[in-house]
Amino acid sequence: MDTQPQILVPHTEIARRVEELCQQMAPRLSNDTVVVGLLQGAFVFMADIMRGLARQGLTPRTDFMWLSSYGDAREPGRLNVLADLQKSVRGAQVLLVDDVYDTGNTIRFAVDYLAAKGAVQVLTCLLARKPAAEGLPAPDYLGFDLGDRFLVGYGLDHAGQGRGIPDLCALD
Repeated sequence: MDTQPQILVPHTEIARRVEELCQQMAPRLSNDTVVVGLLQGAFVFMADIMRGLARQGLTPRTDFMWLSSYGDAREPGRLNVLADLQKSVRGAQVLLVDDVYDTGNTIRFAVDYLAAKGAVQVLTCLLARKPAAEGLPAPDYLGFDLGDRFLVGYGLDHAGQGRGIPDLCALD
């Protein structure tokens, strides 16, 4: 990355919010729930969600889907399915975990896709929502409302860089 990212949400605040989300989710979930993370951006968030749910006494199943709309660009483009689920979700409750809610295209696609695969309920958990998503259906669980900036860190990247930054940052 050519410029230094600006910290928007420090890792300590992310950890606090993840615990709150897991406390909110736990009464609605079970060990039979399938937590589906959308790769690649949600993998760190999902790992923290899984650990938080374990602290609430839950050990749900996991799976991943790899959907891409950014590639190496800063603006979303056409949605591509790069890798499908490895396990069946037929008859299961699904908690869908994603990173950024902006256009709503990815999350709508994934919810519809999981329902078509037989999920009986799909709950959504998003790390961050941008202003463009206001007016779209609210996620069931939301970490942070953030401005319209390009986000990196905490699993999010720009052209493959920045995923390991522990904080949620903006790249201008």
